[in-house]
Amino acid sequence: MEFQRYFQSFTDYFWEWENQIFSPDSVFETITIPNGQTIGYEKFVFEVLEALSDTNFPPFGTLLLAITATNHDSKETIDKIQNWAKGIEITKSFPVEHSFRLGASIGFMRQLAALPDEYKTGEKRLKMFQTIFDGCHNRISSEKAKKLLEEYKEHRHHLVRAGVKEPFNNANFIKDFRTLALLKKNFPTVESILSAMENNPHEEVKGKLNEEILEEENLADTATFIEQLIQDDRTFYVGSLIKRLWSGLHIPLHHNHPSEQPLGGISDLTNKGDFDKLVISEFAYDDDVFMSRIANNEALYIQREVPPEADKFERILIIDSSLKNWGNPKILSFASAIAIARHPKTDIKCRVFIAGQDYKEVPLENVHDVIEALSELSGKLDCSEGLESFFQQNKINSKNQEVFLFSSEDSLKLTAMKNVISTYYTEIKYVFEMEIEGIKVYKNQNKGKKMLQHIIMPLEELWNKEKKDLPRRRSSETEFDDIPLLFPIERSYQNIFYYGTDFYTYLNGNLYWFVSNEFNKGFKKVASNLPFDKGDFAIKTNGKGERFLLCYVSDSTPKISVYNIDKQELKSNLVSNEDFNDLKVNVFGYKNEFYLTDGTSYWRVDDGLIKMKSEFSNLINDAFVNYSIKQNSFVQNFMNSKFKYSVIKKLKGLSIVNDEITINGFSLMHLEFSKRGYHAQDWKHPSIQFDEKVNLILKNKGASAINLVKIIKQHTAKTLAESKAVVDEELGVILNDVKRQEAEALKSTIESNGAICYIETLSFESKDGSRVRNKDGILIFESSKEDIPKFYVPFIVNARTIMASETEYSGNDYFITDSFLRSIKEQEFLEKYLDPFIKNVRQNGT
Repeated sequence: MEFQRYFQSFTDYFWEWENQIFSPDSVFETITIPNGQTIGYEKFVFEVLEALSDTNFPPFGTLLLAITATNHDSKETIDKIQNWAKGIEITKSFPVEHSFRLGASIGFMRQLAALPDEYKTGEKRLKMFQTIFDGCHNRISSEKAKKLLEEYKEHRHHLVRAGVKEPFNNANFIKDFRTLALLKKNFPTVESILSAMENNPHEEVKGKLNEEILEEENLADTATFIEQLIQDDRTFYVGSLIKRLWSGLHIPLHHNHPSEQPLGGISDLTNKGDFDKLVISEFAYDDDVFMSRIANNEALYIQREVPPEADKFERILIIDSSLKNWGNPKILSFASAIAIARHPKTDIKCRVFIAGQDYKEVPLENVHDVIEALSELSGKLDCSEGLESFFQQNKINSKNQEVFLFSSEDSLKLTAMKNVISTYYTEIKYVFEMEIEGIKVYKNQNKGKKMLQHIIMPLEELWNKEKKDLPRRRSSETEFDDIPLLFPIERSYQNIFYYGTDFYTYLNGNLYWFVSNEFNKGFKKVASNLPFDKGDFAIKTNGKGERFLLCYVSDSTPKISVYNIDKQELKSNLVSNEDFNDLKVNVFGYKNEFYLTDGTSYWRVDDGLIKMKSEFSNLINDAFVNYSIKQNSFVQNFMNSKFKYSVIKKLKGLSIVNDEITINGFSLMHLEFSKRGYHAQDWKHPSIQFDEKVNLILKNKGASAINLVKIIKQHTAKTLAESKAVVDEELGVILNDVKRQEAEALKSTIESNGAICYIETLSFESKDGSRVRNKDGILIFESSKEDIPKFYVPFIVNARTIMASETEYSGNDYFITDSFLRSIKEQEFLEKYLDPFIKNVRQNGT
């Protein structure tokens, strides 16, 4: 019975016994994936078990997963098992507490697949199995293992019973995959497996591992880069096409330079070589003559061709920036260029140029680089002048360089473009012709043009689908990421600065980005709760695409602070103002560096936050002058813009009157907040008041911290240690999410003993648990009933607002950027969101 239980097969599982042949040496021919590849022959699997029997057996399914991973070309099989296992996980709805860690299982399979080939065949493969399964979880002891093998040798026909499938077994599935997942803890990397097998891997193995690690890192970096492009609204349309292009483009990823040796014939004969290259006719001589010819270097050898060797090679990608290549052709051009340059498996160096009236080299290393490059536009009809200039100033070596040209179908038809392509025909190897929804790839060869492929790109389907399924970033510290709307902000013309083509403003600890430089759109919040109250600001990015905000405070002791927005790291340093001539100091960014200037001298801020005197140059001076002119012009245009909204950020009261939401005395009707007078006789239903929920926060602990700790312990549910932690913490929270009356009572008691605290409004909540919050001017409605989705309304008065959920909106497009939200009519939105919210409060919140 133990024998059958160990080798038992199951319906709808990833493996099965197949091809019952009843030969003397085996019962089944193979173990296979149902309707798929062979995992292993029965004879081989039992050879593996024989090798493992001196220590222990892993679960049989776990062993088959490991064998599958080390088979030749296992990637497709691993993908198939992963997809099957994910489907099982969903359809069978396993309890969370089983925690069989499917991801780690598949990860370990891919790790085994990445082993050097010599460790996946022969004796080394058996040794590898012995290494990883020694002492594994859910193992069968050596004693029981040998009994199973003995039964197999004496009663092979017992295996037939195991081949009769039993119903799918949850526990067996979890055991097989979880055992493999737990091995990843012991062997987190490929090298750790090899180190366990032999303490010092051969140099050859180390070299292969280094190549694999580099390729894995390149793949991870590239995948992250593409995801960043997709997540940013400004590069979404480019980023969402790249993976589709990777799957369709047939452009070589590697380049090998062929040798100069001839391929055969009489010219290949030589008197020197290895014995395996002797001409066959030499063996016709008798032994004495043959040895004499060898000794006197008279024997003839064939000189074989030397294999191709990898060499330094470069691709030059030229993107047309002229009028004819604007719009979709430009997006397709950039997506194609990035797909070639940033393919995770390519080892060819790529340089990208933009051609218009002239040409310019651009980096595409991070999201900001792509945004900058996309903004490079030429007013010319074609880029023939830029191409002409490029080829005149850059000599192309056809052996070590190849040129790609990306342009639109309309542009390539122009006479000027035809002439320049004809002139530099030998230098331009590939031409990518952009159509409305497709790309034609041509190769110039044999004095003609050959079409290699025609890629259809269903842009509307790709963009709509990708945008809809785009994962939303969620973080408890960056709650604004959950709000699918642009923010309204109160007018302030201070602290407006820019980087590249993007303008920002710093307001009340928040950093906002001007989505539209025409001011017809709201603001996107870049960072929240920043540690600066005042100062002069500048922004820049580094080579990794990380954003840095500089704040310079010019008090009696000036201070420079730089905040890494993406890592949320702050560096600060006090500096001397003796060199600033008591004048106002301005800050600005130039070429990924921060600069300070008092109008006559310039200081560069290095990574250690030390202001370093920069040699005065007209270049830096011109940069600051241009920066100031552009900044002042933008602020003036902003002051004169017509889109001005009065934003309310503080909630003072909320109720439902006459089935209408009333906030701070303003009622929301027809997408507008306005003052309305109510009379009791007009009410259809009783008014419902929401309770204000607040935090009580300690600002100053006063003279006696001990007394304050005792008061907090006495008036709250906190322990002595918790009360002390609140007092020790800066702005410690004394009470969290309580009614205002409770907070005010304790506030009075604390402040009578010399401490100072304040009340922070969190939300207004009805008795059923439905609540409304104000997040920097946007109201967030959350119903206690899970079926009613969360929705958002900007709290602006005397102007048209908008109502939006996670998927739909109705109202003012000022708060909508290029978004996946679907526009619906106001009445439809009310019926789906606001009316059910009010109805639920009336039924359960009174």
